[in-house]
Amino acid sequence: MMKLKRLPIGRSDFKSIIEDDMYYIDKSMLIKEIIESGDVILITRPRRFGKTLNMSMMKYFFRNDQDNKHLFEGLKIWNEKEIIEKYLNKYPVIYITFKDLKQKNYEDMIKSVKYTITDLYRKHKESIDVLEEFEKDDYIEIAKGIADNVKYENSLKNLSEYLYRYYKQKVILLIDEYDTPIQQSYLNGYYNEFINFMGNILGNALKDNEYLEKGVLTGITRVAKESIFTGVNNLQASTVLSELFNDKFGLTWEEVEKTLKDYGLEYEKEKVIEWYNGYNFGGLEIYNPYSIINLARNKGEIKYYWINSSGNALIKQLIRESTAEVKTKIEELIEGKEIESSIDENLVYGDLDKSTEESIWTLFLFTGYLTWTKHTGEEGEPRYSLKITNKETLQFFKKTVVDIIKESKIHYESILMELIHENYEEFKIAFKKIVERTISYFDVSGEEPERFYHGLILGMVVGLSKKYIVKSNREAGYGRANLILIPKEKTEPGIIFEFKKHYIKEGDLKNSAELGIKQIEEKGYEEEIKSYGIEKIIKVAIAFDKKNVEIIVK
Repeated sequence: MMKLKRLPIGRSDFKSIIEDDMYYIDKSMLIKEIIESGDVILITRPRRFGKTLNMSMMKYFFRNDQDNKHLFEGLKIWNEKEIIEKYLNKYPVIYITFKDLKQKNYEDMIKSVKYTITDLYRKHKESIDVLEEFEKDDYIEIAKGIADNVKYENSLKNLSEYLYRYYKQKVILLIDEYDTPIQQSYLNGYYNEFINFMGNILGNALKDNEYLEKGVLTGITRVAKESIFTGVNNLQASTVLSELFNDKFGLTWEEVEKTLKDYGLEYEKEKVIEWYNGYNFGGLEIYNPYSIINLARNKGEIKYYWINSSGNALIKQLIRESTAEVKTKIEELIEGKEIESSIDENLVYGDLDKSTEESIWTLFLFTGYLTWTKHTGEEGEPRYSLKITNKETLQFFKKTVVDIIKESKIHYESILMELIHENYEEFKIAFKKIVERTISYFDVSGEEPERFYHGLILGMVVGLSKKYIVKSNREAGYGRANLILIPKEKTEPGIIFEFKKHYIKEGDLKNSAELGIKQIEEKGYEEEIKSYGIEKIIKVAIAFDKKNVEIIVK
């Protein structure tokens, strides 16, 4: 019986995996595709899908300060003789990874980025021999870690020039997990301070850099609006929506099948498909490599590998802080339904603060918690059907998301029950307390502040879907009622909500609420509920001016 090779759990250094004769799934043809692609290439994939290992492979392939032929003999790329002759160990390589930069405050993150670049300068000290004296001063300051921010912002571009001068050859620039520190800055509240510094480092290195042969970046998202990629000539982006490199990150079914066969786990095929399949990269069915490798190590034990490997903090935060509409759609996803959304491949982290649905679903898709099933927009329109990826990610939503939703729902539902049981004063008091506690000035001062109050009530009724038909902003009678609850039991009351923003011309806040009740009655909002045979109808008008609320119930 063939001896099983050790599995590279926790290893992302290509050289050590090959030299230690560990189990390796050959992705070396990525090198050929990279060579044949644009001058600057951005590859975004979920975490633990082999980005760092592939970048490490390219580092050892291109770098001209080592002879690494033995690492590639026997791999698919070895058959590409022209590429081997022209590119193997022929280029100076700048390789930098930001994957471990997860500091919780601005000062520590700046120090970490600087130290990462300082370490890079120390490794390439050979180039100092070709520098002018004033350039040497700047180089030494960075190598000592004492340079100012501006020098660091130009450091990668300058280093590429120095290496070009030294080797008389253009440089390959490999930047692994470029967006990890950006995501951390958003998660920990110093994004606005940090983004210009990080954006300038990357932008300066990539834009109009005449010393660059090829630039390759990997990450989870394509960060936009911060000018990192604006003006980058010949940029090619490979996301989960595009065919470019779609079989080079994650495992195809053929690769999964071979792994299962090599480790005697063919009997697990059906479960593997159910648990770890479902990723759609440019129309190709892809499996989660982290889960498959861990499955092989644990002799076929089916369990949650990927979702328990950390990295969920931002997703949890977005769900916890999302609108009631988003939470409602998440419950639909958990039930196995699909949702539709526009996807913006240029993610703007600033939009996440505004709970922009498009940005939230884009992030869920790019991080691997959702997958796309089909393009539903018109030609050129980035609109897609989305669903939960597989059983492993479904468990994440059930275990984590439902808990978060319950935290907010349990108390909310009890407040709504006060209304249903005709305890109107108790409802008013409790609702006003929630407003005081949870609504910031920002939430209710935008262009459509009604949406926040509407979302708050919608959040209360999400858990009542078994007892009530919930109609939100639907045509009713002669106008549009904000929210209608139609009981499935005819003995229960129907409820109509109308939300009114207060205007000075209407008099005091109570007058605005009375106008809300008048609108319900004049526009015949009750007709739809009555058509279901419901006799008892509760009319609720909620008038508001920022955090001040007046409620009338009839």
